[in-house]
Amino acid sequence: MGKTLSELKIGRYPPAVVAYPDTTILEVLKRMAEKWVRHSPIIEEKTGKVLGMVSARDLINFLGGGPKHKIVEEKYDGDLYEALVNEPVCSIKYIPPTVSLNTKLYEVINLMMGRNIGALCVVDENDNLIGIISERHIIGLIESYHTLVKVSEIMSRPLIYLPPQANIIECQRLMHKKHIRRVALKDEGGLKGIVTIKDIVKFYSKDETLEEMRRLGKENVYNTPVYNIATKGVVCINPERDIGEAVEVMRKFNIGSLIVVNSNGENVGIITERDYILKLPKIKGVEIFVDAQLRSIVVGRVYI
Repeated sequence: MGKTLSELKIGRYPPAVVAYPDTTILEVLKRMAEKWVRHSPIIEEKTGKVLGMVSARDLINFLGGGPKHKIVEEKYDGDLYEALVNEPVCSIKYIPPTVSLNTKLYEVINLMMGRNIGALCVVDENDNLIGIISERHIIGLIESYHTLVKVSEIMSRPLIYLPPQANIIECQRLMHKKHIRRVALKDEGGLKGIVTIKDIVKFYSKDETLEEMRRLGKENVYNTPVYNIATKGVVCINPERDIGEAVEVMRKFNIGSLIVVNSNGENVGIITERDYILKLPKIKGVEIFVDAQLRSIVVGRVYI
């Protein structure tokens, strides 16, 4: 994986969403929901220098899922609507490592693994923002060949789930606590749906949600059943299937995860884009080859 980002032509240039120091959290929330992305770099408006990054995780945290919600409690007396409208996004940012077009792909993956983050800012020789690279961009290069690596070898287990009647705030807190972006909905009758972090961002960005929050307060919004925003048709895969097939299924449905269901109908885990990034390089006997000309990553087990 010694090819550079420039050679592979990988990433998004410029990023779909960019914020400035005085951009409000509500503005970023709406833009990320509209563009259906999980990250927004924050830059100096005049120079383009990177000041930080805000992710969907940071938004869910601020909206009530984690300790960043203290800003709402302490500065806005618990009024989430006022906080969204007035609080600058810089107050919830983190400082990401940056890469350049000359950075090698393996270095990008190592940074993502080491910092447990899903996207990096790409900067030019003056450290000005020019793009962004994410897990989705990297997974998009993986060829759906037979790799001799089973889904069970890299999937995350056990499957983390909530009952369909759980509310939005329970889902946010679970995502923050477990550091996950997807929660399955399940009861005694089986799988009922799946909720992603982007589903929650989209929910909060809607005008009707914001108006309800403004008039009736955040608790009314928090009590919304998470089933209301879930994707009802869950796409599954058997743990014995090849991870190349899993990539193909994800592409077909334009999704970033598959619920793993064994031959007995048991929900045994989930395989996500992050599992490929974090776990594939660690599997014994697996080689990863990068073809710059074809702009593809070929994964294969060369020995057991």
